[in-house]
Amino acid sequence: MAQELTLLAERSRTVISRNPFFPRLSVLILFCAAAVAVGQQTQQSTQKRRASQQEESHRRAEALQAIAKRLGVGPGSTIADIGAGSGRDSWIFAEIVGTDGTVLAEEIGESKTKKIREEAEKRELPQVKAVLGGATDPKLPAGSVDMAYMNRVYHHFSQPREMLQGIWRALKPGGYLVIVDQHLGTLTDWVPREQRAEKHFWTAETTVVREAREQGYLYVDSAEEILKGKDQFVLIFQRPTGLEAPDRDPDPASALPEAVVQELLLPAGATCRRVAFVALGEGRKLIGPLLKAMPCEAVDIVLEEWATQKDERPPLPEGVALPSTLTEKGDPKLDEEPLDAVYFLDTYHLLFHGAELLAKLRERLAPSGRVYVVDRSSPQPIPHRQASHRRMIAPQTVKEEMREAGFTLLREMPRPTDDRFLLVFTKSDR
Repeated sequence: MAQELTLLAERSRTVISRNPFFPRLSVLILFCAAAVAVGQQTQQSTQKRRASQQEESHRRAEALQAIAKRLGVGPGSTIADIGAGSGRDSWIFAEIVGTDGTVLAEEIGESKTKKIREEAEKRELPQVKAVLGGATDPKLPAGSVDMAYMNRVYHHFSQPREMLQGIWRALKPGGYLVIVDQHLGTLTDWVPREQRAEKHFWTAETTVVREAREQGYLYVDSAEEILKGKDQFVLIFQRPTGLEAPDRDPDPASALPEAVVQELLLPAGATCRRVAFVALGEGRKLIGPLLKAMPCEAVDIVLEEWATQKDERPPLPEGVALPSTLTEKGDPKLDEEPLDAVYFLDTYHLLFHGAELLAKLRERLAPSGRVYVVDRSSPQPIPHRQASHRRMIAPQTVKEEMREAGFTLLREMPRPTDDRFLLVFTKSDR
């Protein structure tokens, strides 16, 4: 507004300087009228901005209420708002839990917790308790929380596993952890963890899911349709009942018997010059026996969907040494040497960049080469994003994706375990 009035004053002086007989009173009236008009426009703009902010606050409150209702969190519950900031969401949670519930508004700075405490008193919300946490531990009462909530906080954790363990211990068995953060899909900011504490380097949803599962959380669902935002993910996890410590994935795949190796061998008499392994977990344990049964060169393809650092590699079985390559938007960056077999062992479900990876592997696969897929079976088809987070995929989904990528189903083998399937593909003629 000040700039607009200054401009009007300059224009008025110009009018007077060019028209010496122009009545000065008329200029003054013109200037005042214009000033009033600018003031009205500024006031209208302010009112619109406030209305927009109020509408956004209303939508946010409705979304948080919907998430809490979906998880059975309501009056009398305890909610931990981790990284509460100024308490914007804490006040909404206070309405959700009511005077019989508790909101633990956690922050790591004393000045922030002091402001939250003062604002809670000002708003007359005794159920909101400010909690001074640490960078690796929220320091919440053990077994007390029905729902822990973090909005754009996780990507700042330099030691996420320790923080996840602290939250896990604070949750009641069956309690929920809701993580809202930014960057759907796989990592693009490959920075050392210690740099994340002070700067905004987005952590991808695939990283959050992996780290949460490894620290004892069950993946429950995603809720972007409730709490909407550009490139934003909303992941819901649960502390399972029956798990005493946050030291392992509570929903692991079963062990793979070594006898399955016989089903993964190339046909008798087939050339075995070079193979590629895309293997994790129990599937990775088969690399050694396979190479022993059919000696040939091999390369270890590490999925970006799994890695949290560019130099991170899953350990190889004892006595096995392989060159490795990390995919980049699905590209495994292989050399020109042909592949006689590709083994997806407990990994196909993870693929976010499956079309690119399969296309590159098809280019390298020898005409008589094979692709073996061993994976955990989903009882029904689910979107690939959900398959990745749930660590299972429907065999029919694999068949359809492989067909689209230019492969033909050669054999559907007997299930190697009750929870897994085994499919064998070859290149189709195009």
